[in-house]
Amino acid sequence: MNYRIFLALIFSSIYTFGQKNYSITAKSGLTVRDAPDIAGRKIGKLEFDEKVVLLEETDFSFSTEQIHGFWVKVKSNSIGEGYVFNGFLKLFTGNKIKYTLNNSEDLQKELIATVDGKETVLISFEDEGCFDLIEIQDYNGDGYEEVLLETNACGGNCCGNSLFTFSFNGNEFRRSAYIGYYFGGMNLNYDQQTNRQFVVETNSIGAGNTALCEDLEETYVFDHHDFKLIQSKGDHKLITLIELKSSDFLSQEAETDYLTIAYDLDGNGVMDQISGSYWERWGILHDCTIVLNNETLDIEAIGSPKRIGVLASKTNNVNDIVIECDTVLIWNGINYEKK
Repeated sequence: MNYRIFLALIFSSIYTFGQKNYSITAKSGLTVRDAPDIAGRKIGKLEFDEKVVLLEETDFSFSTEQIHGFWVKVKSNSIGEGYVFNGFLKLFTGNKIKYTLNNSEDLQKELIATVDGKETVLISFEDEGCFDLIEIQDYNGDGYEEVLLETNACGGNCCGNSLFTFSFNGNEFRRSAYIGYYFGGMNLNYDQQTNRQFVVETNSIGAGNTALCEDLEETYVFDHHDFKLIQSKGDHKLITLIELKSSDFLSQEAETDYLTIAYDLDGNGVMDQISGSYWERWGILHDCTIVLNNETLDIEAIGSPKRIGVLASKTNNVNDIVIECDTVLIWNGINYEKK
């Protein structure tokens, strides 16, 4: 590669801007490297809550298990200049607000904010709310730190989790709208400008909820004092030849423990069967089975979906199976497995 072109590519991936102060959020410290890459040489480690100056942004992304972000160049008093992953930085504001979380014996919590010695009860024990404090950070750059909270089911599994915040506008606290409704995790990412992004799912699941392929994955940023949606992805539903759905049980005039659909999966002239029962508590299928050539298959990958269907596509001359919207099971010669 031409040397001048190589230099141009490097410099086009690095951006300088007005310097801002950040602090380290990684409890075990944050490694500093000599290049914006995980393969870069380690030149030191920044301690938790240590202050750094952000010098440059780059196009070089990096992801941990739950955080997506970018490499940035920082300067510290302890190490000097180097590159770190911005997923463990937060804008330093001087901590003008103190948030205190108090617990009760029955899982309810109380949240108190203190500004200039004045206490404000944001959530009281009487509200009977169950939630966890996720992080405290200045999302909108106004010098006041927001508190990010996650609702939970008070130790049960009746309900999904959602995120919400409290922010301070200089006079009063504001509570944001709720985002997401999920039973798994959520991701807190950073963009190239080290702005927090909130990635949450909205799952259509719950008591008697048989809605199919309506789940969303949404990405939000914090704008002024509330969340702002910037991206939304919906489910992709594969077309089936025949299918069994949890909603099929709702159309039955008489109560039925099991429903069965029949299809010749391997084309040998014998009708194979796909069966399942209905779990009303979650609006899903339960105890799903596939009987191929009069043999009941043991397929852990099926789980308890809202739909199981037969696809037109084949693997090893046997029709593929879809569960939920687009999870495909293929025939490996002995059994079905996830594609």
